Amino acid sequence: MPALVKARRRALHLGHGSGEKADLNALRHWLIEKALPVWATHGFDVGTQRFQERLDKAARPIAVPQRAMVQARQIYVYAQAAMLGWHPEGAALAESAMAALRRDYLEMSNGRASVVFSVHPASGAPVSRVRDAYTHAFVLFALAQLHAMNGDAELLTLADMIIAYVDEELTDAVHGGVFDASPRTGAKRQNPHMHLLEAYLALDTAAPGRGYIERAHRLVQLFHDRLAHLEHEILLEHFADDWGNHPDKAMLFEPGHHYEWAWLLHRHQKLGGADHAAWRERLHRTATEFGRSDNGLLWDEVGADRRVLKRSTRLWPHTEAIKAASVRHTDGDAEAAAFAQHMSDLLFAHFLDLPFEGGWTDHLASDLAPLVDYVPASSLYHLMHAASEAEIAFPRRVQEDASPLIHV
Repeated sequence: MPALVKARRRALHLGHGSGEKADLNALRHWLIEKALPVWATHGFDVGTQRFQERLDKAARPIAVPQRAMVQARQIYVYAQAAMLGWHPEGAALAESAMAALRRDYLEMSNGRASVVFSVHPASGAPVSRVRDAYTHAFVLFALAQLHAMNGDAELLTLADMIIAYVDEELTDAVHGGVFDASPRTGAKRQNPHMHLLEAYLALDTAAPGRGYIERAHRLVQLFHDRLAHLEHEILLEHFADDWGNHPDKAMLFEPGHHYEWAWLLHRHQKLGGADHAAWRERLHRTATEFGRSDNGLLWDEVGADRRVLKRSTRLWPHTEAIKAASVRHTDGDAEAAAFAQHMSDLLFAHFLDLPFEGGWTDHLASDLAPLVDYVPASSLYHLMHAASEAEIAFPRRVQEDASPLIHV
């Protein structure tokens, strides 16, 4: 194990043993000082005006197909960073990347707009023309954030054209919900529905009164009718097309998605939805009691019977736990700040600034060995969203550079 990793994990152990607490705003500092500058330079191709899909261990771009989902996530990141004043140059970056997304990924037909899955990193020619529901959700999310930043009404027109495509080509008119993709795959997942909900809530926040909240209401109802399993108090991940049991992956949950849905249900409630306190509590309790290893790291997959199915761990669930804790804190949960703090500490101890400053290790095995040898751009969305929520929920300390974990 590298000496830097050992030092961080020792600092984490000593910090909690001595009563010391890292600053919850350490993530904000890290984004401003390290991650946002790295991904705006090494992670952005000035020639194509597209974001890089991934970087190698020396922060050099890796030439692989570039997914529209990653472009959309990075557009959100830099638009949000500009709005918060964390990276003012992000405004121009986000607008340029959106122009490139429209040029390279978007196809228009009969008043609808669809998005190809990926393009060649140099030529911009389509590599995969699959129409993926998850991808379309993130493009809608990026359009919402960019409109919130610059007020461009044309972005909402484009969002409505994409929604028209989702309605007509990806929505299951018989059983409800959306198919994973076109061409169809023969199964459904909860994940695209979750991110469509996120997109519609963001669109309603940016442009209320255009029908987006009604779409969010329908997805929340789908959560109650199909996705949530009351007996086991879990959110199911995989289904057959008719919402029956998936033949291979029935009755499992991902702790990170429990936290993500807990945050989304809180957001929906704040925007005029029903009271979701009971399900938010169930999701949090199941993930927290049965989704963590002894050191607090979150497992990838757990069965409904509480057996751990995948003992690997990824970066993003810990950021979703911070988001969920942030809204629990604003609701008066006395333990939420400590929980968010521990998740932040785990990020710095195990994932961030490896293999280079401003980068991360995305996926770890049960023995904490890295499972990938590159840094995926897609994780920055999760980190930015968590830091934004923590900024709202937790006041900054007078001594803002209080974390012993940033400088080891």
